[in-house]
Amino acid sequence: MTAKYRLRYFYDWSCLPLWSANDAARAAFDYAVDLADLPLSDQTVARVREICIWHDTALNRHYPPDPGPWDADECDRFNTAARQLLTDLRSELGPEFEIVDEFTPETPVS
Repeated sequence: MTAKYRLRYFYDWSCLPLWSANDAARAAFDYAVDLADLPLSDQTVARVREICIWHDTALNRHYPPDPGPWDADECDRFNTAARQLLTDLRSELGPEFEIVDEFTPETPVS
């Protein structure tokens, strides 16, 4: 069975991580997917929001093109949480949804 809705999963500053990737998804959810429009538990919605807020702390607020403040341990913790969230979203949304992994892991300053 082919999934009805295709979504992209990636992080951008001050945005939720799900984006429509086919006509059916755009018709149902527009381009930037609002979590309230998805059949997700309150717990999962809260985790998505928490991880998005956490992601935004990786931004260098003084000069955004420069590396952010996270060390290797923080990057690893975030990357693990983001990967687990993707797994959980796929499981909770079920076979009507295909979530394409476009996540770019955070890396520390070299």
